[in-house]
Amino acid sequence: MDEGYIPDPEAFIVEGTGKVRAENLILSGQNMHFWRGGAGFPLLMLHSAWGNAEMSWSSVWAELSDSFMVIAPDLPGFGQSSQIAAPSLPAMAKRLKALLDALQVKSVAVAGNSFGAGVARQFAGDFPEITSRLMLINGGHIPHLPAAFRKLMSMSSFNRRFRQLMRHFSFSSQALKKSFISPDKLPPSIFENIQRNASAYSRVVFDTFMNITGPLPVPVVPTVLIWGAQDGLAPLKQAKALQKKIPGSLLITIEGAGHMPQMERPKEFVTAITGVGKNAR
Repeated sequence: MDEGYIPDPEAFIVEGTGKVRAENLILSGQNMHFWRGGAGFPLLMLHSAWGNAEMSWSSVWAELSDSFMVIAPDLPGFGQSSQIAAPSLPAMAKRLKALLDALQVKSVAVAGNSFGAGVARQFAGDFPEITSRLMLINGGHIPHLPAAFRKLMSMSSFNRRFRQLMRHFSFSSQALKKSFISPDKLPPSIFENIQRNASAYSRVVFDTFMNITGPLPVPVVPTVLIWGAQDGLAPLKQAKALQKKIPGSLLITIEGAGHMPQMERPKEFVTAITGVGKNAR
């Protein structure tokens, strides 16, 4: 384990009851809030930028815990997990590896949705020896900015405007409406909850985005893209382009779903994850 993340043996706090329960683990003073349940092969589930693990995965994690040991953390800076001083994909991947080390997980299937797919891809690239399978859900392509552009963004006026643009592109009501095709299948007030956290969560995403200095690693582990076919934010053509860049990857589409297929088509999503993950060892 990284010496920077030594777990306090008294730091586990378990909340609630049920098949999947919330826990807090202190790693050298840094809190990791996560949900865990089930006794199968470990499945690490990384959420989107719109909320925490519960928002992204609670519609499916009980069913998935019948087949896997679900581990669904709040990513650093989201939910109840401590922030990273300089957010980056490698730093997030390192924090997740520390969590798995503390839980004594030696091999894991990794699934990430949207922003979480970018984190999942980084994790698989940095720790292929413990990643048995990678599942990218409506995400996994995060472009890096040229050094000159990042230097320009260090100027306060440009920085502020670009942050506003990114927040509008990802968190505005227009962005949310084109991301889903069946709002009636979503939890009540989800759009309002997403926009309530937009300022804080978009800040983490922007800072992470600005710290990307090169292309994301090309996965060397078995990779599957699971895509809501009617996603207006990350359209299916993006999935097909990403598939071409990842040798041997498989694309599974879920009809009648947008950016978060686990919410709009939970049964089909669980079937896809279970079918892909059952051979992960």
